Amino acid sequence: MEHPNTRRVAVLAGGHSGEAEVSRKSAAMVLAHMDRALFSPVLIHIDLEGWWCERPSDGLRVEVDQGTFSFAMADGDAWTPELAFVIVHGTPGEDGILQRGLESAGIPHTTASSAVMALTFHKGQTTHALRKAGLPVAKSAEVAPDETWDNHRQLDVLAELGLPVFVKPNEAGSSLGISKVNNAEALWPAVEAARAEDSGSVLVEANLDGREFTCGVIPDGAGGIQVLPVTEIMTENEFFDYAAKYEGQSQEITPAALNERDTCQLQSTAIRVYNTLHLRGMARVDMMMVPGEAAYVIEINGVPGFSEASIVPQQAAAVGLDKRALVTRLLQAAAL
Repeated sequence: MEHPNTRRVAVLAGGHSGEAEVSRKSAAMVLAHMDRALFSPVLIHIDLEGWWCERPSDGLRVEVDQGTFSFAMADGDAWTPELAFVIVHGTPGEDGILQRGLESAGIPHTTASSAVMALTFHKGQTTHALRKAGLPVAKSAEVAPDETWDNHRQLDVLAELGLPVFVKPNEAGSSLGISKVNNAEALWPAVEAARAEDSGSVLVEANLDGREFTCGVIPDGAGGIQVLPVTEIMTENEFFDYAAKYEGQSQEITPAALNERDTCQLQSTAIRVYNTLHLRGMARVDMMMVPGEAAYVIEINGVPGFSEASIVPQQAAAVGLDKRALVTRLLQAAAL
């Protein structure tokens, strides 16, 4: 039963990538902490079988219309959302596909525009945009979808980038398909492994030797933005891979043990990235601080992890913002 004067919210979760299970955990957190005096949520599942939900009135599984994000209630009326909380990591929630549909349906949502999401989901294009704006990023080269590098080309790239390098699918999240390559012979097998995760282009990126940090940016509740405390990522794995992110094989220290100057540099870089790329709602910027150099941007998360143990809620808690207040702030900012 909906409370009077609440706003209907579609919580969109699942997706078509290896991050679907993470998305469902994030959605569970959103639903657990959504203020029912303000919002009436329905969890909409997006999977390979289609779009569906469990109807609030009777629990019956019903199909959700992919054009209007609505479904038929037991009395025949349509339930149509007034807002959407997009918590699909990977495709179609982080690459602009869902956002295009929401924009067409006139439904405000918690993420950036479809164009911005498509840009930030592509690692190579994001790196190019940040480099053009003067933000520090690692040296890199791209392998086109059907391109094959001969030995001469591989050696030229490695001479430019050095070893080790990271090989990444341009359009996959949660560190899926990423390899750290320590010798020339391993480069092309790593490219093929990245292509197995995503059939698009592949990014080959120079290694940055430093400490890894991440910083969230959220709406401030007054029409502006708020930068959150910095978290240091420490892992014994080769890098902050899927196991480190989601299977406990890392330490996340919030706030990071840093002096004020380094903290300010990381936070100001996160804000510059957020504004340069025209992000909206909640975003997280991953960075590598190289001693004596700069805070290099290594990843943009337009729909960051949002489970009970995820980094952005940790950072918000460190400044006294609990999960209910954070969810409320994100939805209220989407409605502006």
